[in-house]
Amino acid sequence: MRRLMLPTKAPQPAGDDAYSEVRSFLLDGDVQPGQRLSHRLLAKELNLSRSPVREALLRLEAEGLIEHRPQSGVYLREISSRDLRELYEIREILEPHAAEQAARLATASQRGRLAKICDEVTAIASRPDLAEWLTKASHRRQLSNLDREFHAVILTAAGNRIARQFFETAQVLSLVFFWNHMQVPTNRLAKRVTPTAKQHRRIEQAIRKEDPAAARRAMKAHIAGMSRRILAGLSE
Repeated sequence: MRRLMLPTKAPQPAGDDAYSEVRSFLLDGDVQPGQRLSHRLLAKELNLSRSPVREALLRLEAEGLIEHRPQSGVYLREISSRDLRELYEIREILEPHAAEQAARLATASQRGRLAKICDEVTAIASRPDLAEWLTKASHRRQLSNLDREFHAVILTAAGNRIARQFFETAQVLSLVFFWNHMQVPTNRLAKRVTPTAKQHRRIEQAIRKEDPAAARRAMKAHIAGMSRRILAGLSE
């Protein structure tokens, strides 16, 4: 008698894999701050079982990306102007030091990746249709991901794991708010891309030239400038 062979299910990601998938999904910009998150719907959307999704949400709550409201559920965190101000105050202390260390310690591969990211952001900033291009959520996410990666490479190159972990929370919260969810007219948002591209390039050049003092100054100016622009935008 012929034996019936049932199709095998693809292995389900668990632990860190599930955490990464849920985190990436929330950062893609399709979920709005304050939106309720369903374990069941997330599991279905990502083809995961519910248990690793629950574990992932617990980790994300500890990071501050989501919040639990008693007798209500879990929600993507809403970020206030105070949250942003405090995040940028910490980033202005942390990231200049990281850039200084990266100028001393970055590998050739890390320096090359920073240069590549700068090239990509500069190309975006040079688009004649930039304001229209930014109307697409996928394009904002692309720019957000490049920005996050630029800073993440520098933190990694600096070699401080604790600073890198803190950065993940601070950077994610500020960039998710800024690029994906902030209701800013695209023509105004487009004006912020060129300053960012130029500041990133100055940081990258200082790291490439192994100039710690210049890298620290350039990063400090960059974070301070971002803080001013974003917080000013909140009051407009």
